[in-house]
Amino acid sequence: MKRNSLLYGLLLALALPACASLELPPGHPIGDQIETQEVLRFSVVDASPSAYFDRTLLVEAEATQVCQVGHCWMQIKDGESTAMVRWDTGCGGEYSFPDDAVGKTVIIQGTFYPVDLTEYEREHLVEESGGTLVLREDPYEFNATGVLIVADD
Repeated sequence: MKRNSLLYGLLLALALPACASLELPPGHPIGDQIETQEVLRFSVVDASPSAYFDRTLLVEAEATQVCQVGHCWMQIKDGESTAMVRWDTGCGGEYSFPDDAVGKTVIIQGTFYPVDLTEYEREHLVEESGGTLVLREDPYEFNATGVLIVADD
């Protein structure tokens, strides 16, 4: 009996750190409260994207573009990997991406999926960026519920 109690105590001690809540860095949150979980680098997600489709993720990357019209989307980049981020409330919805997010680290909470953009949609996005947006051939998108713009050190 004593042996089982010792084994149980050891297993419990090993399991507790895995269940401990993760802390997010300081920054400016936008949208819904972010549920802490493991934060993934976007380049890791992009290495095997289908493994992450339609799952709620926390992903870290750099914001490289923000829609200049309605602030309803932003583009992120991590290494050579890029994706679009839109609010789940849609363009003109409750939240918007600030211009000053560009160049900063962001943590996105949302679902990830491939998108099939028409030529018109591609042109529209490029126009909204002021002509500087470069879209990948096989675009991916996050449907964001919350975003944290990480504070500069």
